[in-house]
Amino acid sequence: MPFRRLASGVVATSLLVTASGPALAAPSKDECVEAHGRGQDFREEGRLTKARQVFLTCSQQTCPALIQSDCARFAEELGRLVPSVTFVARDTHAADLPNTSVYLDEQLVASRLDEGKSYDVDPGKHSVRFVHEGKEVSMRVVLSQGEKGRNVIATFTDSAGAEPTGSGTRPPAAGGEPAQPPAASRPVFPLILAGVGGLTAGVGVVLIAVGLGKVPSTCNNSTKECAAPPGDKAFDDARSGVSTANTGVVLGVAGAAVAVTGLVWYFAQSPQSPSRTGKSFTPWVGQGSGGVSFSGAF
Repeated sequence: MPFRRLASGVVATSLLVTASGPALAAPSKDECVEAHGRGQDFREEGRLTKARQVFLTCSQQTCPALIQSDCARFAEELGRLVPSVTFVARDTHAADLPNTSVYLDEQLVASRLDEGKSYDVDPGKHSVRFVHEGKEVSMRVVLSQGEKGRNVIATFTDSAGAEPTGSGTRPPAAGGEPAQPPAASRPVFPLILAGVGGLTAGVGVVLIAVGLGKVPSTCNNSTKECAAPPGDKAFDDARSGVSTANTGVVLGVAGAAVAVTGLVWYFAQSPQSPSRTGKSFTPWVGQGSGGVSFSGAF
């Protein structure tokens, strides 16, 4: 009986050692040293998730105390810095689509989404592609250090396309870039008014020149006297020239005033959207009259 008990104990001990062997497997001293340096290289390269995995390897008790302490501290620090994301796929009725695959930077990270688990991802820019029943939706996300529990959501429509929501960038509409709203502008009627005033002022200047040119050389404009006998034609020419010049002065002054008013009016207004500045010019002709009608905001 004692022999049988001893034999049973030896068999049980052998089975225990055999079953526990893989669980107790630990890195050697050289492997610990190599993991300590490799983890720091990964951390400097920004591959925080890989660095954390390596530091967890060399933080086991079989490693030298100094290396074990360093690796445990590094792994804990990276655990706070590594971002985590959760992938969600839904239809247009907000129903979850668990039978969806997710590719992160074209690497399959999840074949289904019914576990609701989060994934550690290196900080920075990443491409995410959801695939559900032959439909795909792609987006780009930027993750920051320490960002935890970021939801990356894709909404699949009933059509062949899919729409990213929650995170990422919405693709441009079919046919190119989205149409930009028209830029706001000032109403143009004050400029038209200024142009009419400038034209009138120009006509006035011409009339002044023509009128003064009609005054005979024997007449003096400043003294309003003519060196000619009474009843001479020079007096009629002088009166006609002066009258034309006076008309030009009136038109010139009035036109200049209108032009200045139009310019001040134009620049004093605030720009408005096209919907508020829509306008039309309609010529009309009646019996013995005619003109142009203006409609809209000016």
